[in-house]
Formats: sequence, structure tokens, C-alpha cells
Amino acid sequence: MSDHAAIELSTTDWERIVRLGTERHVEELEAELQVARQHIAALERKYGLTFARLQQVGLPDDAGLEVHEDYVEWSSWEGRAAELNSKLEELQAIVEYAYAS
Repeated sequence: MSDHAAIELSTTDWERIVRLGTERHVEELEAELQVARQHIAALERKYGLTFARLQQVGLPDDAGLEVHEDYVEWSSWEGRAAELNSKLEELQAIVEYAYAS
């Protein structure tokens, strides 16, 4: 068989491969999301507020370098968590479709 030869599988087999691959990817993304949530929770405990609240009230005028660095890190974790949640929603639709078929 050539490197570029088409693999002939039934539609059912292809659907199973896609479903299993999607389920595995969902597990990976959920694990990454858990890490992001842990970092976010640590920063929420450290500063006693959520990131949304911090954005509302702003950084204190006397905030030092550590606070600014934490803000940038926190923003990054929040953004990553949002991206992961969005991807997970999309992938969950694929998994649900595969099981409905």
C-alpha cells in the first residue's frame, strides 16, 4: 500500500474513529481547563475577588510589579479558560451527534 493510498473503511468505522478521537481530545481539553481553573482559583484566593470584579474596580494606584504580573497571568488564564470552554462546547456537539446516530 502506498503512503498516499486511501483507506477504505465503512461509514460506521469512520464515525467511530471520529467519535473516539473527539472523546479523547475532550478529555485532554478538560484536563487543561482544570489546570487553568486551579490557577484562576489561586489568584482569586490571593486577591479575594474574581477577575471580573478586579476589572471593574481596577488595580490599586499603589500596585507593585507583582500585582501587575499577577494581573497579566490572571488575564491569560481567564482567556485560555474561555477558549477551552468554547472548544469543549463545539466538541461536545460532535460527541452528542455521534451517539444520537
